[in-house]
Amino acid sequence: MNMNGQTVIFPWDEPMDIEAAALIDEGATPMDLPEENKEEKHKQAQQLAAEILHLEAILKAKKEELKQYVEQNGKVVVGDTQFDFVPTYSWEGNWESLARHIREKGLNPFDFFKLGSTEATKLMKKTGWDEEQMKEHGVFRVMSGKQFRSSKVK
Repeated sequence: MNMNGQTVIFPWDEPMDIEAAALIDEGATPMDLPEENKEEKHKQAQQLAAEILHLEAILKAKKEELKQYVEQNGKVVVGDTQFDFVPTYSWEGNWESLARHIREKGLNPFDFFKLGSTEATKLMKKTGWDEEQMKEHGVFRVMSGKQFRSSKVK
């Protein structure tokens, strides 16, 4: 990893030859480096994924440990970053009244009222509707982006 013009080596980094290190300094990632065959590259990707899962498990445990400390003792400051409980907010109230007031301003309330995944799932559970029935009612699921993450194999 390059930080402030210096190459930082983490304990989990494997040593690499001088040519590979030069390519990394030029901006290539370890996965971009030339490989003998695709099978070896795939094995390296699997090893990388296993390391990520291991590090994420460690991170989760450490965050939980810090969370318990902060619950009992208050915030922890490290440099310009603090770990603390911060309030989160959502909006509740009379949506019909709000919609009426939005229309009075000449605006379409449905430009502001969006059905997110959580709400859609809750609605389908409460009504017994499936995705096809949601489509029949004029609402359908669209992909709004991609998120890189791990998930259980089905």
